[in-house]
Amino acid sequence: MREIRYADEGMDMKKFVLFFLQKSWMLLAAAVIGATVGSVVYIAAHTVPESEREYQAVSKVYLDFAPDETGEIYQQYNGYTWNDLMATDPYMEPMLEELPEDYTREEVTAAVKAEILSDLRLLTVTVTTHDAKRCDAILRAAGQVLEMRGDTDKEFRRIRVIQTTEAQQVTADARTVQAALVGLALAVAAALIGILLFYVLDDRIFVAGDLKRVTELPFIGYAGADGEPGRDYERNLAYLRQSLGKVTVLDVMQNRGSEPKAPVVEPGKAAAASQAEAVTAWQEAAGMENVIIVVPYGGVHAVYLSYAIEQLKVRGCSLAGTAVSGADDKFLGRYYGRVVSGRG
Repeated sequence: MREIRYADEGMDMKKFVLFFLQKSWMLLAAAVIGATVGSVVYIAAHTVPESEREYQAVSKVYLDFAPDETGEIYQQYNGYTWNDLMATDPYMEPMLEELPEDYTREEVTAAVKAEILSDLRLLTVTVTTHDAKRCDAILRAAGQVLEMRGDTDKEFRRIRVIQTTEAQQVTADARTVQAALVGLALAVAAALIGILLFYVLDDRIFVAGDLKRVTELPFIGYAGADGEPGRDYERNLAYLRQSLGKVTVLDVMQNRGSEPKAPVVEPGKAAAASQAEAVTAWQEAAGMENVIIVVPYGGVHAVYLSYAIEQLKVRGCSLAGTAVSGADDKFLGRYYGRVVSGRG
C-alpha cells in the first residue's frame, strides 16, 4: 500500500481557492452570527437590574481661603483631606440633620466623595447612590453644610456651591458597535480556521491530482459529470478495450463491477459509449485483468481508496487506470480552465 504523507503532499492552492469560494457563504453567515452574538452579549452584560442601577450627581464648590502667608492651609485641604473631612462628625452630623430620618450615616458616608481635581480652590463633590431622589438629597445637604462651614471656619472667607447637576443614571460606555465588530472578527477568524482545517483534513477524491496522491495508475478521465458520460473517459476506455481486450470497471463505492460491451443502439436514440453489465462487487473481485477503478466525485476518502487498491492487488487483479464519476462540470471548468468532462 502506498504510504500517504499529508504533511509532505503540499496544498493544491487552486483547488483550495475554488473550494473556499464555494464555502464563502459560511463566512458571511459567521460574520452575521458573530456580530449578533457580540452585540447581544455586550448588551446583556451591561444591562443592570433596576435595583442595582447607580445614580450620580456632582457639585462644584468654590473654596475662598482666608489669607495665609505660610500656605499651610492650602496644603492641608488637599483631595484626601476633603474626602476624610466629609466623613467626620463636624460635616456628617449636620448633613444627617438636613436629611430625613431614614438616611443612615453609613449610607451617606459611602455615597459622598470629595476631591480636588486640579485647582486647590475648586472642590468636586460626587454623590453616588441607587436612587435618584436620595442622590439629589444627599448632594444638596452636603452643599449646605459646606457653605455653613465656610461661614464658621476661620480658614475660609467663604465657601459657595457654583454648579450642581441633577442625578443621572450611571451607564457603561455605549460600545455596542465595537462589540459587534469584535464578535464579527472572531467569528470570521474561527470560520476561516475551520474551513482551512477541514480542507487540510479532508482527503476525499475530487480531481485527478487527488488520485495521484494515492496511486501511480494512469487517470483515464472523468466518467461522467452532471449526469453526462465523460468524453475523454469514453475515448480512453475504448482505446484500452481495443489494445488490452477485456477491461473491467469497478466502482469502489457502489461495490459493483462492470465489463464494457459494445453499445446498444435503439432507433432514434444515441448510444451510450460504455453500456456495461454488473459482474461482481469489488470486495469479491479476484484475478480480474485490466481493472479500471472508478471513484465518485467527493465520495471516497484517499485512505479508503488506498486500502481498496491494495486489496485488489492481493487478490491478483491487474490494474489499468482510475477515473472519477459524477464530477461537477462547473468546478472542473474553473479548475482546468476548459471543459474536461461531459459532452461539452
